[in-house]
Amino acid sequence: MNLIGLQLPQDLTTRQFDIVKCLVMAMERVGLDFLSIEKTLRDIESEYKNVEYTVIRKAIRNGGLGKYGRTYRLSTQEVCFWINEHLKERKQKSLGI
Repeated sequence: MNLIGLQLPQDLTTRQFDIVKCLVMAMERVGLDFLSIEKTLRDIESEYKNVEYTVIRKAIRNGGLGKYGRTYRLSTQEVCFWINEHLKERKQKSLGI
């Protein structure tokens, strides 16, 4: 799947469009598709509205590259796991753990 084949709302913000691009790259890396990338985007935006885009992008990239373990299905839950793991790592680094 690529961005051309997606049916996305016309009113996406730059942040939302960039997150969609990251999700599409993750799909390509793990060889799996989302059931609804639009719903995944809405859930990420709702759950992580105060998290910088660069942090979300890094978490999705790391997850797609297998840093948080092998992915057997691609879902909102899996991407949220990646983001949470990345946030946990950042917190540990900042605390010197």
